[in-house]
Amino acid sequence: LHRCIVYLRNKKRGKRNGGARTKTISEVRGSGKKMRNQKGGGTARAGHKRPAHWRGGAKAHGPKGSIQNYETKLNKKIRKMGLRMAFSQKLKEGNLILVDNFDIGTYKTNAIQKVLTGLGGIGGKEGTSAFILDHVVDDIIENDGDDDENEETEAIVTSLSGVDINLMAGSKNIMRVKVSNQQKANVYDLLKYEKLVISLSALEKLEDDTQNNN
Repeated sequence: LHRCIVYLRNKKRGKRNGGARTKTISEVRGSGKKMRNQKGGGTARAGHKRPAHWRGGAKAHGPKGSIQNYETKLNKKIRKMGLRMAFSQKLKEGNLILVDNFDIGTYKTNAIQKVLTGLGGIGGKEGTSAFILDHVVDDIIENDGDDDENEETEAIVTSLSGVDINLMAGSKNIMRVKVSNQQKANVYDLLKYEKLVISLSALEKLEDDTQNNN
């Protein structure tokens, strides 16, 4: 779990402070002329006036701007193992809430807040924090026509980024609640939020993804 947390934290803030950049020896202003004799002076040899330990010289190991990346690597199997351990911990704590679906029928924040409150006092200033996972695929309806050439397909939009569209829109203003698709489930958010609310379709999809070793 700790390795997964370190990996995710570095991934979130990996490319940070892209504007900070210092000059290297090849970029800093200064002559390339040899400053003093190689031998006989009793001092260290110097080939130019731009070394990092001289006043007005380059910066040693300074930030490199947008090309600098602090991300770390972690094997896919380790990430899946950490996800399974986090789910097991939520189940042992009694903080795993499984629902059939999030088809609330309205995008009103007040209605969604009442549903979350009934699930376990989730959301609001004094409510518990929760990480909500969903998995919704838009339905595609084919129009039956006499001519095969005139057949058209229409998609009924019921989701936004793989989440029920009403839930995604209505939960924007609810404090201490994060709504996401099951593909974005990670150890960091599972441990950060107290409750885990997951739909049945999202749980089935997560089981297939975590059990698949490819």
